[in-house]
Amino acid sequence: MTWESFEEEYRKTGGLLFEDSLTCPGYTICDWYFDLKEEVQITYSNQKPIAEIITNSLLKLDDYRKEGYYPCGVFYFELGFFFIEGMDLKSAELAEGTPLLQYSIFKGKKRIQYPNPSLGELKSTNLKKWDVLWDKTIYKERFEKTKDALLLGESYELNLCFPVSLSIEGDLFLYYQSLKRKQKTKYSAFFPFPDSRILSFSPELFFEVKGDEIQTEPMKGTILRGNTAKEDEKNKSILQSSAKERAENVMITDLYRNDLGRIAKQGTVQVTDLFLVKGLATVWQMVSKVEAKLKEPFTWLSILKALFPSGSVIGAPKRRSFELLRSLEVYDRELYTGSLFVSEMLDGKPWIRSSVTIRTMNLKKEGNVWTGFYGVGSGVTVLSEAEAEYEECLSKLKFITNPHIPPFEILETLRFHNGHYFLKKLHLKRMEETASRLGYPFAKENAEATLKILADVSKGLLRVRLLLNERGEFRGETFAFTKQKKRPTIRLGFASQAVNSKDLFLYHKTTNRTYYNEQLEDCKTKGMDDCILFDTNEQILETNIRNLFLRKGKVWMTPSLETGGLPGVFREALIKKGWVREMVLYKADLETAEEILLGNSLRGFERVEFLSNSNP
Repeated sequence: MTWESFEEEYRKTGGLLFEDSLTCPGYTICDWYFDLKEEVQITYSNQKPIAEIITNSLLKLDDYRKEGYYPCGVFYFELGFFFIEGMDLKSAELAEGTPLLQYSIFKGKKRIQYPNPSLGELKSTNLKKWDVLWDKTIYKERFEKTKDALLLGESYELNLCFPVSLSIEGDLFLYYQSLKRKQKTKYSAFFPFPDSRILSFSPELFFEVKGDEIQTEPMKGTILRGNTAKEDEKNKSILQSSAKERAENVMITDLYRNDLGRIAKQGTVQVTDLFLVKGLATVWQMVSKVEAKLKEPFTWLSILKALFPSGSVIGAPKRRSFELLRSLEVYDRELYTGSLFVSEMLDGKPWIRSSVTIRTMNLKKEGNVWTGFYGVGSGVTVLSEAEAEYEECLSKLKFITNPHIPPFEILETLRFHNGHYFLKKLHLKRMEETASRLGYPFAKENAEATLKILADVSKGLLRVRLLLNERGEFRGETFAFTKQKKRPTIRLGFASQAVNSKDLFLYHKTTNRTYYNEQLEDCKTKGMDDCILFDTNEQILETNIRNLFLRKGKVWMTPSLETGGLPGVFREALIKKGWVREMVLYKADLETAEEILLGNSLRGFERVEFLSNSNP
C-alpha cells in the first residue's frame, strides 16, 4: 500500500490507528480499527452510582471482545481513585464532569503496512504555541515539598509531573504523521473521538496479554542522547550505571512484580530484563521487563485492580504516592499517565495491548486551532536534584519543539584505486556509529556487498560515495578523480560566524549539509577556498570539507571536535598511529602555529595559505 492510497482510504473510513513506526524503518505497521458500533464516555458525577457504571462498562468491554468486536479506549489517570486499594471516587473530591473512561467499539480491524510520508506530503501543519505551565521557580518549590515527603519516609519515589499547553494549526492527522517521523515507537496512536483527538507517541508498554500470558515493561530512568557517537555511548553508560536511575527503576520493577503477584499463578512472575537501555530520537530510556501467567482468565476489572495506574508514573508505595502527588501537583492529569488500549480475540484467546499515555496529546478544536495539553514528569528520589529533574522533564518536549529534519542519507566518501578502498574499515565504522545514533538500520555485510559490486566494475582512481537510507538500503555512486601532481595550496580563513554546537548534523556525515554548503559558498566570495569553523568560545573545529592539523615544535595537533565537526577517518588513522594528538585548540593557536595542514581521506594532506586577517 502506498502512502497516498492509505491516506485516501483513511480519510474516507476513519477509525483508530494503533501503530508501530519503530520495527520496520521507513514504514509503519498499522493496526487499523474501523466501522464504529458504539462510543461511550464516562465522567465523574456525585449524583450517579459511578462505581457501578464503571464496573458494568468494563464487563461490557469483556463481552464485546468475546463476541468478536474490537473494544478500544483510554483510562484517565483519575480512575486510579477507583482501582487503587483503599481509595474510592466518592472521597476523591473530583469536580463534576472529570473524565474517567472513554472507549469505542469497532466492528472491523485490519493490519497493513504503509511507507512513511515525506515532509513534502505532510503539507503545512505546525505547533503554533506551547507554554510550560510550571516555570523553574514553581517546579523547585513543588520539588522541595516532594523531597520533604521522601525524607519523611512517606514514599520511596514520587513521579512529579506538570502540564504543557499546546496550540496546533493545520490538519491534525498530518501533524500526527509528522511527529511520528521524530518519535518512532511501537505504541503510537491516532484516536479520533467525536469532540477530541488523541495523538500518542508513547514508548512505554503498560501491559500486553496473550492468552494467559502477561508482560509489562516499566520505563524509569532518562538521559539525553549525545551528539557524537562517543558522547552518546557515554550518556548511555552514565544512565546504565547511575545509582539514582537504577534505584528508581528497581523500585518500580519491584512494584510491578508485587502487583502482578496478585493476579499471577504462583511462581510464574519473573523479571526477564533489568536495566535495559533503549534509544529514542532525543533520549535514552531505562526499561525492565516483568512477565507472568494469569491464574484466572483475563478480565478488565481484575487486571486494572492489580495494575492501574502504572507504578512507573506514580511511585512506591502506590497508594500513598498517589495521594501525595495529588496534593503536590494540584491539577488533574486526565489522560496523561493514564492508559490507551486496544483489544480483540486472536485464535480464540484474548489479545490486549495497553500503553502508558506519556508523550501524548489530548486536543480539542477551537475555531481553526487545536488546543490541549501534554504532560511531562520525572521520578524524584532522595538522590534527585531539582535542576537535573526539571531539565529531564523539558527533554521530553524536544521531539515536539525540535524542527523537522529534511530527508537525508548517511554518507561516506571513499578513495578507490585499482580495486582497493583507502581506509575502508574506518569509513564503515564511522557510518555504523552514525546509523546507530540517527536510528538507521546498518548491516555491514550489505555495505561490503555494495562496495564490492562497484569494485568489480571499476578501474583506476575514483571518488566513491556510499549512501545509506532510513530503510537500511545502500547505494553507491562513482566519479572520476584525478590526483594533482603538485599538492595544491588552500587559501584558508575563518568562517563568518560561530557554529551552533547543538546541531546534531555537525557531528555526522550525511547528505544534510546545508550549513557546510552555505559556509563554503560564503568563504569563496571572500577569496578563500575553505574556512575554519569555530564555536562560541572561539574553539576551532574543522573546515567545511577537511580536518585541520597544526604543528608547534615537534608536536602535530588536531582540534578535539567536542563542540562540533566531523571526525574524519584520515584524522582518526593519524591519531591511532600516534602521529597526531587530539587537543582543545583555539583561534590563537593558529596564529602561533609553525605549520598548518589540511587533510581528508580523499585528498590526503594539503598545504595552507592562512589568511589571518579573515578573523571576524
